[in-house]
Amino acid sequence: MRVAVFTDNDFDKVNGVTTTLTALVGHAPPDVQPRIYTAAALGTDDPTYLALRSFPVPIPFYSEMSMYIPRFRQYLERVLDDHVDVLHLTTPGPMGLAALWVAKKTGLPLVGSFHTDLATYTSLLSGSTRLGHWMGEYMRWMYGRCQQTLVPSSATRELLVAAGSRASRISLWTRGVDTQLFSPARRSSQLRSAWHVSERCPALLYVGRVSREKGLEMVPELLYRLRALGVAHRLIVAGDGPLRPWLQQQCPEAVFTGSLGRAAVAEVFASADAFVFPSQTDTAGNVVLEAQASGVPVIVSNRGGPRENMVDGVTGAVCAGSDARHWAAVTSDVLHDAVARASMAQAARDYALTRRWDIALSPVYQAYRDAARRPTTHRPSIDHAA
Repeated sequence: MRVAVFTDNDFDKVNGVTTTLTALVGHAPPDVQPRIYTAAALGTDDPTYLALRSFPVPIPFYSEMSMYIPRFRQYLERVLDDHVDVLHLTTPGPMGLAALWVAKKTGLPLVGSFHTDLATYTSLLSGSTRLGHWMGEYMRWMYGRCQQTLVPSSATRELLVAAGSRASRISLWTRGVDTQLFSPARRSSQLRSAWHVSERCPALLYVGRVSREKGLEMVPELLYRLRALGVAHRLIVAGDGPLRPWLQQQCPEAVFTGSLGRAAVAEVFASADAFVFPSQTDTAGNVVLEAQASGVPVIVSNRGGPRENMVDGVTGAVCAGSDARHWAAVTSDVLHDAVARASMAQAARDYALTRRWDIALSPVYQAYRDAARRPTTHRPSIDHAA
């Protein structure tokens, strides 16, 4: 069975979506042959990855990033040439629209997966709840055309159902982690020395986009309260984004690494002492699993999907929303007690070993099989598809 996976994320980007789709391709069983279909500045045509050269446009309210305008007919031609059996829509941008158009032209079954709460992101970044509502309606319309929509967490499922999506069409597809790449064995004493951290001054790590929707505006107050409690620490921020200049100004003693490749990120994870992830909008938070696989306790919000990817009080701790006072008290407990932190670190690694990608991906491969069994309408030739 051949599957065309449509995404607006070309694999030059490193984020939760590309991490997940890379695993989707890499762990595919013998009866499933997924191929990524995307758009990018440069074309690529590999057996499992097709990027057609397209025109970039800035993303509204996030001009540091671009999306690409796909040539719909070219994707239709490639789907027909590849003898695709199932279409998979993973993002609601231009490539998502291309997937809908191809599905309409071919009659092929369409499976969806929900990765990012763009309605909330739109509200936060634009400052307009009305625009956020419109984005939510648009996404509900788009995913409503899918036979089945896979979500990464129960929190996301509840969010979509509350927004009016049909519960019977929503299934859970949890995330996994590469426990060979992300491992305590990658801990670097040289890197820790460069950071000026130690057992007496632990490294408190954040990895991800440095932007408002990640809840990072709370971090300066968190650090201030940790200092007031007498807790030595150093913040390490791995990633980049529009909030970075402000955060650097507010946290002058922090270390900012900028964007890193996956191997470098794995070393950063393993070299930290605790991982803090204040996002309330993430649907899954792959980085939370990556931190635990690296043997690092995690501290997350009680809102959103990341809390479902750890064990509160065992592999880390859950904090209340954006309450900096509570975050500081919890983080202080984790950083202050080295013995308890070491126990959490081992439990975190043990937990991550149960979240292998080959297990986590089973629901999506089954969704492909279920979709392929359903009768489809005509599959036109290229001449008939105009």
